[in-house]
Amino acid sequence: METTAHGYMVVTPDEVDALQKAAVGCLLLLDVRTPAEYRSHRIPGARLFPVQELAARWRELDPGTHTICICEHGIRSEAAADFLARQGFARVATMRGGMVRWRWAVDRD
Repeated sequence: METTAHGYMVVTPDEVDALQKAAVGCLLLLDVRTPAEYRSHRIPGARLFPVQELAARWRELDPGTHTICICEHGIRSEAAADFLARQGFARVATMRGGMVRWRWAVDRD
């Protein structure tokens, strides 16, 4: 894990996989893609929260929960993590490479 100058972390798919296996109820995988992308493929347990709704709905999230933002390639999740960090979320991250890299690194089935 690395921390950016903007106050959020960057994690790899392998790190997300390990965190998800180790965490019980204290990790939120926040999928910020479109509903169609989410229906097509997703990480089990991820919560759909489209990035275009984030500014209006971020208060629904717990700033104390370790939150990892996920999108298809990593661009929208970086924007979401940056936004949440600016709202005071101290334990927020983006998954480097998004679902494209997840499928290559973790979900090879």
